[in-house]
Amino acid sequence: MTELERWEHLSSEKLMENPYFAVRADRLRLPDGDVKDPYYIIERSDAAIVFPLTEAGEVVLVRQYRPAIEMVELGLPAGLVEEGEEPLIAARRELSEETGYAGGAWELLGVVASSPSLKDNWAHLFLARDVERTAPPQPDEHERVEVVLVPVGELLTKISAGEIVSSSGVAAALLALNKLG
Repeated sequence: MTELERWEHLSSEKLMENPYFAVRADRLRLPDGDVKDPYYIIERSDAAIVFPLTEAGEVVLVRQYRPAIEMVELGLPAGLVEEGEEPLIAARRELSEETGYAGGAWELLGVVASSPSLKDNWAHLFLARDVERTAPPQPDEHERVEVVLVPVGELLTKISAGEIVSSSGVAAALLALNKLG
């Protein structure tokens, strides 16, 4: 056996749970027989992330404070996929709620592991072309979001400058820019 083969799951203990995530401690046997105990895993719903592009060639971004990293982040509209919800429906809902933009032609760019060494969720990345503002934003109760339109040609500069820092958001942006040529 090699060290890269699947680890055997021996047991799990849920340490905490709330409406946003759960934390569990797993006991795992490695292929060489060593036991890792505990191995902490955050259980979290999948996410939907949107690269929304207007007909004028502007990317609809949101600026908001992120307490975990103590900074204001410029990022793509995103949110959690609710239980039983399709990722595309979640992506459309989040775009509308956070920015007031909707419509357009949508396509899946890909699915990436959010943080595979720590979390069990996936991020579904979408490109939405020709979106338009249809209503005022209606963010969640504790979201404070500023909608920012950025010309698509400036997006790589924003990423390189550290203004856009979410790894899943950067992945969505790079895949979208590649798709757009």
